[in-house]
Parts: sequence; C-alpha cells; structure tokens
Amino acid sequence: MLAMLIVAAPNSLAQAKRLVVLKVDGLPYSILDSAVQERNPRTGKSQLPWIEHVFYQRGARLSNFYVRGMSLSAPSWSLLDTGQHLQVKGNVEFDRYTLHTYDYLNFIPFYFKSAEGSRIDMPGAEVLDSLGLPLLCDAFPHEQRYISFQLYQRGMRFATLRDGLQNRFVKNPRELLDEWTMGLQTRSVFFEQLEKELIQSLDNPQIRYLDLYVSNFDHVAHHNRDRQSQMIELREMDGLVGRIWTAIEKSSLAAETAFVMVSDHGFNTDEKIYSQGYNLVKLLGSPNGGGHHVITKRRLLLDYSIKGLYFMVPLITTTTDDSFYLKGQSTSYPTVLLDFDGNERASIHLRDNDLNLLHILLQQLQRNKLPDATRRAATDTFFATVERRRAGWQKHLDELNEELKALRSRIEEHKKFWEAQPKQFTRREIELGYDDQKKRLFAQLEKSMGQEKTYAEYGRTLANLLVLKKESFAPLKLKLEDVIAKQAMGERNGIYQLQNYIVGEAAGGLQLRANGALDLEKSFARVDYFTLLHSITVKNNVQPAVSNRPIDLVANRIPSSQIEHLVNEEELTSDVIWVNGGADKQALILAREDSKGDLSFRYLAIKGLTEDSQGNFHFETIPLKRDLPLKIFEDEQLMVPRGQDRAAWLSEWHTDLEWLNALHLTKYSNGLVGLYEELAHHRNPRLDLDEAGISEAERLNRRFTQRQRKLAEADLLVVANNHWNFDVRGFNPGGNHGSFLRVSTHSTFMLAGGDKTQLPRGVVVDQPYDSLSFMPTMLALTGNLRDDKTPLPVLWSKGFRRFPGRLVKEILPATPGKDPIAVTGASPTH
Repeated sequence: MLAMLIVAAPNSLAQAKRLVVLKVDGLPYSILDSAVQERNPRTGKSQLPWIEHVFYQRGARLSNFYVRGMSLSAPSWSLLDTGQHLQVKGNVEFDRYTLHTYDYLNFIPFYFKSAEGSRIDMPGAEVLDSLGLPLLCDAFPHEQRYISFQLYQRGMRFATLRDGLQNRFVKNPRELLDEWTMGLQTRSVFFEQLEKELIQSLDNPQIRYLDLYVSNFDHVAHHNRDRQSQMIELREMDGLVGRIWTAIEKSSLAAETAFVMVSDHGFNTDEKIYSQGYNLVKLLGSPNGGGHHVITKRRLLLDYSIKGLYFMVPLITTTTDDSFYLKGQSTSYPTVLLDFDGNERASIHLRDNDLNLLHILLQQLQRNKLPDATRRAATDTFFATVERRRAGWQKHLDELNEELKALRSRIEEHKKFWEAQPKQFTRREIELGYDDQKKRLFAQLEKSMGQEKTYAEYGRTLANLLVLKKESFAPLKLKLEDVIAKQAMGERNGIYQLQNYIVGEAAGGLQLRANGALDLEKSFARVDYFTLLHSITVKNNVQPAVSNRPIDLVANRIPSSQIEHLVNEEELTSDVIWVNGGADKQALILAREDSKGDLSFRYLAIKGLTEDSQGNFHFETIPLKRDLPLKIFEDEQLMVPRGQDRAAWLSEWHTDLEWLNALHLTKYSNGLVGLYEELAHHRNPRLDLDEAGISEAERLNRRFTQRQRKLAEADLLVVANNHWNFDVRGFNPGGNHGSFLRVSTHSTFMLAGGDKTQLPRGVVVDQPYDSLSFMPTMLALTGNLRDDKTPLPVLWSKGFRRFPGRLVKEILPATPGKDPIAVTGASPTH
C-alpha cells in the first residue's frame, strides 16, 4: 500500500542516467523516521530538515525494508551489493582446513597490501569475485564510477589518503604535535576528503555511479545508548544529505540523477537498558565448556600485547590452563574457532570430533607404560575410527588433489599472463582501470600460490593418516603432527558429534569392557553443546527487562536427505534448518525451490531432536504453542490472511513473500526466512558444475571454490537473547545488531530524483521488502534490466545473472504498455 497515490508517469520512457548512493551503516528506519517527524522547538522545522526535504517531500521511502539474513554488516552489505542469495555468512570467516581468515571488516592490512601492490580489492570483494558475483558498481565502466572506502571496496584511493592528510595537517608544528599526541582522527580526515571528491565528481557528466559509505552512526550507537549522542550523528548525516543534494541540483545531470540512501541493518538500542555481555571464550575454555584453546580474530576486552601491536597478525589465540589433553599446545592445536563479531550472535567451529578421538588415542599409545590390554583396545579403536571415516576422507582427499593439480596449472598460466602485462600504463589506460586489472591478476596469483601450499599440507597429513596399517602400526615412531594436521579443524561436525563431543580422556582414564574392547562411554569426557548453551544462566543481572539467560537459540544446518523421510515431505532443498530453543522448544525450517528458483518454507514445531551414532535422527512433532523459536504463534503483530486459523496457516507451506507479509511486524520480523538465508547453501549459477561447454579445468576450479565456501561454514550459530551480546573485544554499553529481531533487521531505503527520472514524490511504501530487492531495483531504475529479474546482455557478459529478489515497483517509473517489464527503456528480448 502507499500512503499517498503515485501520479501515473507520462507516456515517455524515463530512467536515471546517474546513481548516487549514500550507504549508511547500521541506520534504523524507526530512529531516523522518529527524528524526521520531531519538530525543532527553536525553528519549528524537522530535526532533520534536509532528509525531510529530499526523501520525505521530494522522494519516496520504504517504511518496511528489512535485512533478509541476519543483521550483520558483511553479510548484509553483500546482499545489497550483489542482489544474490547469501554467500558471505559473517564479519569474520575461517577455513577449517587451513585456518585462513576472511576478515571482512579489517581495512588496515588492505591499505598496507595495496601500498605494496599486492592487493587492489577488499577481502569481501575478492571472495565475491571468486564466486562470480559482481557488485552494483560493476554495472558501470571503471571510468564512469566513483567508489568510496567500504567493506566491498574496489580499488585503493591513495590520492584520497594523501590529500586528506595534507588538508588536515597543513598547520603549524605545535598544532600537528598536539593532534598527534591526542590521537589522529583519521576516520574524519579521510571521510571529509571522500565527501569533497564525491561532490567534485558530480561536476563530471561522464561519471554515472557514485557512492559514499558512512559508518559513524553504527560506531556511536554501539557505545552510546542515549538519544542525544545518536541525534548528533543524525544531524551530521542530515547535513551531508543536504550538501550532496545541493551539489546534485547544481550538476548538469540533476534532472536525470537518482539519490539513494540505504542501510545494511537496524539497531537494538534502548536508553533505559544497558547492553549485557556474556563471554563465550571463557565458557569454551573452562572445563565445563570443554577446555578449548580458542581462536578469535579480535583481542579480548581490548587487551593487547607486543605481538598484538602488529596489526597484520591474522589470529588471536586464547590459551586455557584447563585443556584436558592439549596443555601448552594452543598455537599448534586450537580446537575452537569463534567469531563473536556482530554482538547479538556468534559462530562456533569445533574441531572434527573424530580428530579429537584419534589425537587422544595416539597420545596414549605413545606412552611407554600403557598396559598391553589397553594398548590393544586403543589400537583397535584408532583403526576402527579411521575405517569408519575412510570413505569420506578419501573422497575429500582425492577431490582436493584433483583440484590442486588444476590449480597448479592455472598458477602457471596466470604467471605467464601476468608477466606479459605492460610495466607502465598510459593516462587513458589508467582511467579505464587497466592498471587495477593487472594488480587484481597479481593478487589472484599470490592467493592461488598460498592456497596451493596450505591445502597441499593439509592433504599430506590426511594422506599419512589414511595409509597407516594396523599390522605395521608403530605409534612411538610417529610424529603426531604428521598424521593430525596442526592448526586444522577438519570436517564440520554433525549433530551426533555436537551432542556427544569428546573433549578429553575421562578422569578414570581409558576403560575396557568385559570383552576387552575400549569402553567409549566411560573412557572419554564429553560435552553436549546444545544442552550446555541452553543451560547458561547468570546471577548478577540487575536489569528487569533483560533475561538472566544470555542465549536465545542455537541453529544448525542438517542435510535434508537425513531427515525428509521423517517429515513426510518430498522435493526439499538440500538443507533443513534446525532451530533449538531448548529440549522441548525446537523447530525445523523446511524449504522448497520451484523451477524459477523461488523459495517456499514450512515451519514444523518439534521437540527432543537427537542423532544416534548410526546417523539416524529422532524427534517428536508437536502442536504449535507459545515460546517456540522465533515466538511466532503468540505474537500479536502476526498477520495471517483474514478468516484463516492462525495455527493452521502457520503449519502450512508458504512462499517467502507470504511469510514476509505475515511476519515482518513481529518481534523477530522475517527471521524464519532469515535463518534459512544465513545457514543454507544457495545455488550459484556462476559455479554450476554441469554447465554445458565448460572445460574440465574450469569444472575443477568451480568445485574448489565451492569447497572453500563450505569449509568456512561453522558448526553452531548462537543467537543472543534481547539486549545480550557476545562482543568480548569490549562489551559495549550501547546497542547491538546481528540477530533476527525486527529492531535489528528493520533498515532504511529512501530515494529521490530529478524530474526526468520520474521517481515519485512524497510517497511511503508500506509493502514489506527485503534486501534482495535493492540491487534489481537500482538496475531497473538505471535501465539495466531486461525484465523484472534478468539483466541486459551487456551486464550478462559481466557476470550478472537472474535476480531472486522482487522489484520495488511502487517507486519505479511506469513503462507504457509493458506492465511486466520493469525497466525503463530496455528491450524485452535478451
């Protein structure tokens, strides 16, 4: 629905020839709207007069625009910037084989590597490039775009850094010394220069795409929950909108320019509530949590050390004195990888449970005084474990070796290609980005060489393990690191492993059964991580509005092949999402995909899900009731179609759009779809292994890329209860984001345009949309879509593919006589 009627467009085709995008990190629509509606008692105008003028009076805004996945910066911006289903699942991701760290928010190493010529794109852009997913800015030629510093940044603006510093510090020496002593405000230095350059670029009619990334509101809201601090940043943003809009109106393309403001997520902030922190690192390092050496990407509680002062150090290891069997081996054998970035959620990788078992048994078998009977039983168990995993491990090893062979050939080809590149470029070639392409080629070559080395080393140790023979087994002659890879987590754990996770030898040591076999139940200390996490309570919480339980839910991906026969469903997608709110408060999110790639979902309430050692699942379906995960059934804001029974409707299959319409105003908003978006594997047509005409080398390259994405998948997604956070780097008193709560997923999307863009004015779109709608709507607005979902051939050749999201048609100019064709001026034929 529209708050105001849109005036029909005249019978002339219209489109925006220039796109200016203001990307505001963490800006909630509700806080922004409240500030705009509030009158300044001194002036009688809005507290944010420029935003009101540009977007409320002269433009259009979506009052119900949401993050499709979790409200976390790196995943959220990837959805907006690609328009494709989620591939990046966290602000930090780890490779389980090599511990390679994808640190999507860390700018500093990127700056230094760019200076030495070994990088040209931020890590997020590099990952998306490897997946064949172009960014919105890639729709425009290099010489026609201005790109600011951001998470998915292309290119490095050294002139911006230089000019910003010069403009800031051309002062007398005393002022410069004072600035240095008090700390350089580099963020504002560079941002002021970026704004200046963007406004100058608006004078150049050749530049058709410009963006500016603003992060100040997010930083302030994390650390300050008072409205005054947030209003200061909103007023700064309002002034920025005014300066950009004024510059647009003065430009030669003013009538054909669309000005867009969009945010990646909202914010869970409340002046009356102090954000409460819980330390998962401490829990996992405790005996109760498994005595793990934990790797993170951020230092804890703002600690630093001499090593930590070197910002290029990729991993931070928190050593525990409570390790059951790895004391003093924290840097060689960490057993947990933890990404707590994002406050309201955390992702946990646990080392492959069978590697723990083999490691412990090898340690025992290398003892001189181990009793003979125990030695025989331990040896039998060791080889029984290897045999149980042999087929899967051998398959992974064979495939990896094939992929590495293809990678080595590709490295040699890239070396020749790179060496053939010109050493210098003309001014025109630099304007066209040819020098950046050369740097991009070198960065890919360097990464490929590193990958070949680290994956080959993991493969070597796995091969050594698989060639061990029981009859010639001599554990005392083995080097443990030759068969159990250092700094490697192995394969992802299944539900049985996570419910029966081996953390060390039991207090009584290895125990034998009456028949002489090793008693696996009595010999090893175990942790059920679902029970552990849901049992956490705190005693020192003095805020009545905050639960004494830090953890809301734990979620996992389960292959549907293991479970579809138990739910009487066919043609499910490859993944089922298990959402665990406690033993008797669980749900399965089932999904289907039609021939067009459109998704439908079903919410199935269950309790007591377990997996046995044979891989069989057991659970009981239950009626819908209160307090199930996402708390949908009892939410008063749930909007089922009129005349339909709530429980019956919630138990049926519905499209993702139907779920969005029903759920978007509830406490968890579109969390049902968001959990699937975050945890499921999503088909990427650019990595289709069965595509006709591709070479075997290309097929292996695609398979290797798919493997890398799967290796970044965590075992557990842990979501905090309202107003709790896991940010052990420095628990923030302000707000949080990273959950599926509506307050965190409700984001901002507004736009306004010149007369020739025919964008509506004074319009509020109440119909809910999610972040998958942003990219296709921008391309439709600029005339780059063939139809509602398909890019024009020129973009198809750049790697753009069909978009799964809906166009926001309420804000697009009409196309006379072509109602299904959303684009203005595009041919309906490919």
